[in-house]
Amino acid sequence: MTGQAKLIVFEGIDGSGKTTISRRLATELGKTIPIVWLREPGDSRWGKEIRRLAHQHSEVSPRRQLELFMKDRRENVRLRILPALQSGHSVILDRYFYSTACYQGARGLEMEKILEENRRFAPEADLVILVDLDVDTALERIQAGRPESAPLFETRDFLQKVRSNYLSLKGNHIHVVDGGRDAESVYREVEVLVARELAELKGEEVKEF
Repeated sequence: MTGQAKLIVFEGIDGSGKTTISRRLATELGKTIPIVWLREPGDSRWGKEIRRLAHQHSEVSPRRQLELFMKDRRENVRLRILPALQSGHSVILDRYFYSTACYQGARGLEMEKILEENRRFAPEADLVILVDLDVDTALERIQAGRPESAPLFETRDFLQKVRSNYLSLKGNHIHVVDGGRDAESVYREVEVLVARELAELKGEEVKEF
């Protein structure tokens, strides 16, 4: 995106800590600039269906799942992301179409085709922060922190494929952060990356917020 607002996306496998980090970042940034925090899947009827299906043990076809994600994202872009950016609010987004490509790619669909289809209607992120974490640690965090599991997404072999897909993403706007460190160290690295992105927008020196 161009203009006076930024689209900052957090990605990573389940259990990586990206949601906690992105929420904290939104809170801190919101003290100084207009910020909107959003997540995907959203709260549309398709997003709710995605979450419902994720917690079932019955199989959902990759094509059906992709269809639901696309419908949910189209609504999120049209009703929330673009209006926020156009009004001068930077958007911090917990998951985006990179996630769909990596997860559905792990289920056998073509990542590049998914990325291409999304880019036809969804704005590219200015900054993608990939919080990378080994799968065993991620699963330990999931088991310790969640009362309910999502069997469709939270198996070791599947998450390993997703992680590999994430690490294969290319682009100068994609930055990999080691999520296996203590939470404060991870956040401080994220803080510097975001400060640099915002400073470049305004032509300023990099400063932590």
